[in-house]
Amino acid sequence: RRTCSLPWQGSGCQTAPIPRSTPDFEAPGLPPGASLISFSELLALSLPEFELVSGVPGCRLFEAQGYRWLCSSTGAIQSAFCIADPSALVLPNHRAMMLAALLGEQVSAVLDLGSGGGGFIRHLKAWVPAPRVSGVEISGDMLHAARQHFALPPEQLVHVGDAVDFLGRDGAYYDLVLCDLFSDRSAPEALGQALFFATLARRLKPGGAIAVNTLPDSPAALFDTMAAARQHFAGVGVVQMTELGNVLLFLPEKLLAADDTLQKRRAGSAYNDDASVARALCGLRRVENLMS
Repeated sequence: RRTCSLPWQGSGCQTAPIPRSTPDFEAPGLPPGASLISFSELLALSLPEFELVSGVPGCRLFEAQGYRWLCSSTGAIQSAFCIADPSALVLPNHRAMMLAALLGEQVSAVLDLGSGGGGFIRHLKAWVPAPRVSGVEISGDMLHAARQHFALPPEQLVHVGDAVDFLGRDGAYYDLVLCDLFSDRSAPEALGQALFFATLARRLKPGGAIAVNTLPDSPAALFDTMAAARQHFAGVGVVQMTELGNVLLFLPEKLLAADDTLQKRRAGSAYNDDASVARALCGLRRVENLMS
């Protein structure tokens, strides 16, 4: 994976790593969620003796130590879940993206762009009360694998097609949009275009929020993406992930709430004890400050 050194790295709160054997998420009414597992751990376990038949061209399916995951031929983890607790988000960037659920006042309708193995959908369906969730996945083979190998319910609505095209046709509105559009190691060019963010903004309900997973190859590329987003959102939050260089963008329909407000929302939510969301909130940087 590509990495880049960003200007705010090293600032903000410092938190100790959480051991993988320590559960740190519990949704209301559910047993404790599975612990995080890193990309490097899954890659180290991607061995022939743990391989299953995937059915997804260009991807290999593995199962070991209570996890099941898809890995591309170039070594990119495409999807992963815990067999004992399918509702748990086990990849660090996915857990951190749920910070977006705290940026608005409610989560009643969710759009999952780039559904992959259905991790966000399974996770959100476990909420009490469960929101209405729709997904978009460009690969029919991936959707089949999600239903066959990753416990995505057969009745769950997932549109097969390009996410950008879907946004242009969709007439629904959402409180929360989760955008993880990677194909192998590449993200669509649309992530750097103002038109994409304009279309996203039109799909948000008042007070809604969006989380976007990016993997910029330079600080300049990241700032271009943030500049495109800033044309259509009052504020942009940025969280730098450490393992692979992913950068998460948080795009609220309104200005980002103050840190103490977000901390109070987390304390009253299902993420009160989630170390990943706490770490993301601690590392949140505001673009209006970074780009001034």
